[in-house]
Amino acid sequence: MIVSTETGGLGNRIKSWVSAMRLDGHARVYWEVLPNMPAAFSELFVNDCQVHAIPPEADIYKSWRLAVLPEDEKFLPKGFSTVGASTHPIYRGIGKAWWKLKGRPSDRYQYMVYPKGHSKHSTRSDARHIDLEYTRIPGEICSNYTSFFKQIKIRPEIINRVNTWADENLEKNVIGLQVRTWRDYERRYRKYYMPARKRLRHLLDKSDKNTKFLVVSDSDEVGPSLSKIYGKNRILQFPRSTKRLASWTSVDGISEDLIDLLLLAKTQQMFVSYLSTFGEVAWWIGGTKASVSVF
Repeated sequence: MIVSTETGGLGNRIKSWVSAMRLDGHARVYWEVLPNMPAAFSELFVNDCQVHAIPPEADIYKSWRLAVLPEDEKFLPKGFSTVGASTHPIYRGIGKAWWKLKGRPSDRYQYMVYPKGHSKHSTRSDARHIDLEYTRIPGEICSNYTSFFKQIKIRPEIINRVNTWADENLEKNVIGLQVRTWRDYERRYRKYYMPARKRLRHLLDKSDKNTKFLVVSDSDEVGPSLSKIYGKNRILQFPRSTKRLASWTSVDGISEDLIDLLLLAKTQQMFVSYLSTFGEVAWWIGGTKASVSVF
């Protein structure tokens, strides 16, 4: 038996759970309630796979990464991952220079990497990872993982809130906009969010003037700020009862984070924050059908 024990945020835990499913048809989840995750598994999902203690004989899967199985490797050349490999700064600089020479945005995610030491214990030396690669992932692996994401069963009261609001507010061509400001990581806020705002504005500005955006974010300021620039009629947000800034402090906050994720999953085009598994999981739950731009 394999037990998923990931203790990160919502996106990380779901990815770990799905990996365990793929590794073992009888996989279980040990969903630890912590200060950063006050919601119990049963308050979000109805799958009958939770354990309240880890069996001594169980194998542990504790990683935010989607597992890459031996049979996947024939589809993934060495160095496949563009966002998870510990590339030397010189090579990154060459990559960015080449990207710029070709007239493409130099801040594009293909040549960005994780901070030094980030997920060092789970990073493969051959960089055969599929995390955060979206449409670059080979179709065979996409189809396989999508079947496991479909096995996730959300509590019906959460699904009802999602569908009721979506039916009334989400038009077919609404673009999903997921903005991670890294409110809880000062270094990432400076390194990723601040520089990424320019690329985000570029993506929004080049969109059709009548396009509407569904905004999900870890900040209560992003939606109103974009409304001032692009107009209130173009910026949509689910009317939460909890503050986005403090969503991780309450069960209701986590539940509404999940609602935001499921609404994002309904869009056919997404602009998502670099390194955020929240938008990544929404893309998977949506069936990997959405086109994705990373900023």
